[in-house]
Amino acid sequence: MHFALCELAMEQNNVLFSSDKEIRDGMDVELAARAFKEAAAVFMSRYVNKTEKNLTADCGDGVVLQVKDGVSPEEFEAYAAEELANNPSAKISEIAGNRFLSIPLPEGYRYASYFPSRQQARMVCAESGELMPAQLGEKDHYEGQKTVTQIAPNDEAKNFGMCYVFSLGEGHFLIYDGLGDRGGDEEKIYNVMRSVTPEGQKPVVDAWILTHPHFDHTAGVYQFATRYANDVTVRNFVMNMAAGHRFHMKLWYEISANYACWIDGTLRAFPEAKVWKAHTGQTFSVGDARVEVLYTQEEFHGVEMPVNDTSLVTRVFLSGKSLIFPADISGAEECQWIHDIYGSYLKSDYYQLAHHAWDTDVLRFYYDIDPEHMLWPLRARDWDRETMWTFPATKVYVEEMNAGKRIFHIARGENITLPL
Repeated sequence: MHFALCELAMEQNNVLFSSDKEIRDGMDVELAARAFKEAAAVFMSRYVNKTEKNLTADCGDGVVLQVKDGVSPEEFEAYAAEELANNPSAKISEIAGNRFLSIPLPEGYRYASYFPSRQQARMVCAESGELMPAQLGEKDHYEGQKTVTQIAPNDEAKNFGMCYVFSLGEGHFLIYDGLGDRGGDEEKIYNVMRSVTPEGQKPVVDAWILTHPHFDHTAGVYQFATRYANDVTVRNFVMNMAAGHRFHMKLWYEISANYACWIDGTLRAFPEAKVWKAHTGQTFSVGDARVEVLYTQEEFHGVEMPVNDTSLVTRVFLSGKSLIFPADISGAEECQWIHDIYGSYLKSDYYQLAHHAWDTDVLRFYYDIDPEHMLWPLRARDWDRETMWTFPATKVYVEEMNAGKRIFHIARGENITLPL
């Protein structure tokens, strides 16, 4: 995991990362960032090999990606047929004409994908671990009302970020991210779960999806873990965090605590929970909810990336509704990739505004989604910022809001719970 890389960097420079916020705030961040980057460069050199048409890149967590261009559909289908014939456990699936092949091995696994529009084949090779199972819930179906709650950050404490809690019924939940760690917002997450969990039963998070390593998405999850680990059961975490070398050194100020403290601390708080690395094209269920993985940071291999563009992009199907979560994806190339690969297949009922509606090129696939409902994870104080309304995507949203074209759900100070 990334923690080994963090420990190497800290050991080299005698930098202490602690769960104590005062200690973290007092550390030499620039020195720590340089240490992380140097360690990452050593780590990267062991795995990366580029040629003109093929590339092998480290994707973190002991996973290596191989890419080959110029592959015809016939070539990929012939390869898939051979794998399926030789491995009874292998399975093939399809999303919008794109093909995905899961190949479990005695140790680790392989996961192949093929995108006909680009004539590109990809192979993820994991040296250990397992492919995500088809069902992460304790049961395939839970009785009770299905809802999604958008958690409102504590604006007085200057907290911000994104967190969505799906109530699946019978005290079971699917959660996305957890805001930042200021202002006690972890209590809001717990109270939402406690309010619909049967008396005498612990709330059960069947799956907690972590989208990318930014404070306003993961720090609050760690804060929740430190406070409620004994009061809540978490069965699974789903993520695909980029390896350290994917980020420019200046970005380590933003994410160093994520790798060295927040994720590690969260997982230690819930030692029984399983951790699954998601890959593009995978689908899995969480009780009655079905989740599609539409994009991971693996699609842009071997290059430095802004942290937001390593976001996990997913879609949830529940109670006949579809809800798409782009998290903070922002870059033009990444957003164009999503449009090119899926197009009108992205049509959904609900859309979580990417990057909180701040500067983003999401318009490249927003019109494919064409949602009825807009979930806007916005800080109340951002509403009054002039800068907020200067971005191209935000201008479109406001025009649609004023025209009554879509229904906007903006948690400004108070949680919003929507029935599904």
